[in-house]
Amino acid sequence: MSADGDKARLIVTFFAKSRPSSQDNFRSQSLACGPTFSQLLTSQLSPAESVLDSHRTLAPGIFQSVYSITNPLPKSEKLRHHTSITAFEALHALEIIWDLVPDGDPNDFRPVKLAVFDMDSTLINEEVIDELARSIGITSAVAAITARAMNGELEFEQSLRERLALLKGVKADVWDELKKTVTIAAGAKDLVDYLRERHVLTVVVSGGFAPMALWLKEQLGLDYAFANHLVVSPSNATYPYPHLSGELSPEHPIVVPEYKKRVLESLAQEHSIPLFETFVVGDGSNDLLMLGAAGLGVAWRAKAKVQREAPQRLNGTTLSDLIFLLGGQESRDA
Repeated sequence: MSADGDKARLIVTFFAKSRPSSQDNFRSQSLACGPTFSQLLTSQLSPAESVLDSHRTLAPGIFQSVYSITNPLPKSEKLRHHTSITAFEALHALEIIWDLVPDGDPNDFRPVKLAVFDMDSTLINEEVIDELARSIGITSAVAAITARAMNGELEFEQSLRERLALLKGVKADVWDELKKTVTIAAGAKDLVDYLRERHVLTVVVSGGFAPMALWLKEQLGLDYAFANHLVVSPSNATYPYPHLSGELSPEHPIVVPEYKKRVLESLAQEHSIPLFETFVVGDGSNDLLMLGAAGLGVAWRAKAKVQREAPQRLNGTTLSDLIFLLGGQESRDA
């Protein structure tokens, strides 16, 4: 998303795909991300003018350059898809995150007041619906539908209903077991703690299920949790225990892509937060709408379709890397 006005600062953050093994490689990669890259960027921004204001090392293998940009301001998502930029990434084994912020802010990082996260395969490592399937031995059938849905090959609500129908009969207390086995993603707590320390509203909005989303809200100290609600049926002759009916609750909204985007927009409006000051992270095709609506939307270790279409993408090993996009740093001169 572009910043408004005649001037802006373009913050370009470089993440090495593998952290440098020697100081020489580290130095060489840092320099490539500075002056060498500036020459490439100048050619891509024309007729806009750009001036390199600063170049710094945030952590080993993570660098950041800040440019002053004048009209016509670029679209950051278009820059990331330009063939010369992707060639530069490939040559130097990098992933680059682009962010435009308004000129005049004294800080060289994005202002954020609202952060919205997907849950499955983002804040947690698992897909909860696949774990439900595992509990009754039908993992393969459900996981195959999940993978196609998350890659955008199937309409999300239809695929969700198909998978839930296969889960009819799962014990209603299955959540207690899942809470013992589901794992929170590396760096998730550090990232959320960083945001909370800066009084950023934090939200999980999931196409998964409310019991796990509410559990995760408690574990990470999030402000809001939104997810799908399932119908629980009483014991009967076929299932002599309370069990999942295989249906979504008609009394609650279904968390489809449009709903995720609506949650972002409504919370921003409720708290008088400009959409420009929102940050979204997700991995599936059902996250694309809210990623595109956010001030900064980052697809994290995403499915192939999402890697191609998201405004920005990053494939790291810890969510704490995202802190560097928001002002966190172990900065030293490059």
